Amino acid sequence: MIDLQTYYQTDWWKGRSKEFRQKQGKCEICGSTKGLQTHHLHYRFYREADSDLQCLCKTCHLKDTHKQKDELDMLDFNHRNSSERISLLIDTALEGNPEKPRIYLGGSRLGVECSRALQYEFFNTPRDRPFTGRILRTFAIGHALEGLMADWIRAGGFDLRTTKADGRQFGFSTAKDLIKGHIDGVIVGGPEEHGPYPRLWECKTANSKKWREMKKSKIKKANWTYYIQMQLYMAYMQLDENPALFTAVNKDTSELYCEDVAFDPTAAQDASDRGVRIIEACLAGELLPREYPSADFFQCKWCDWGTRCWE
Repeated sequence: MIDLQTYYQTDWWKGRSKEFRQKQGKCEICGSTKGLQTHHLHYRFYREADSDLQCLCKTCHLKDTHKQKDELDMLDFNHRNSSERISLLIDTALEGNPEKPRIYLGGSRLGVECSRALQYEFFNTPRDRPFTGRILRTFAIGHALEGLMADWIRAGGFDLRTTKADGRQFGFSTAKDLIKGHIDGVIVGGPEEHGPYPRLWECKTANSKKWREMKKSKIKKANWTYYIQMQLYMAYMQLDENPALFTAVNKDTSELYCEDVAFDPTAAQDASDRGVRIIEACLAGELLPREYPSADFFQCKWCDWGTRCWE
């Protein structure tokens, strides 16, 4: 465990804090340009991004953020600002327990536009910025909500199967087991007006902005990666005769979105062929071309391997 006071005295933090304050130039709460300090929103020692930090003046930092009182305030003996410390303990534990590396290319990812990024995934190449504890918690919340959605689907009268008799997920593999996919479930029965059955079931979670995009534009336009994922799953799981049921849970409001997604054999074939080409390039030691002309492109800035790719 890193001691905060010791960390704040390091040359690294002093330089990072100064750089951030100069870049922001004013308090993000009151707009003051005097007595600026750097406040941690999330602790990522020695790898803070700007989004982890907040520029505040001394007054807003101490009184509004850390709730410290001055001589004009009544003493508050009940206040304990332990949120950041507890979050740090949790996130440190999560970040120290990484997922087991895959030895295959996930079928759920073949809709990603950049083939080189998929090569980095296949080889389990270290990300430029490892997942923070907050992001890992977000993943876990999404997984838990998918479990709740399965329960709600069943409560609505649908016969939803999410695992085999032995408790394992339904899935497929191809290209000598180098491309694999695991589906959320299969609906084998239910209300007649929502049939015929069986139907592939795929569930996602999203914040309000992304959820509204899905509802407005349908999944094919709103998220091509999700769309291709379902096309591949319908093809390889032989669930292509009936439309898949796509559901999304709004994590901010608990609203539900449901959409019937018809099978697109051309899209499924193209994605499958692309996956094979990527695997062949990986096995041959060939690094595929970049999809974008410069590192300034939005997709490259947000890519987990953007820095590695361009440097």
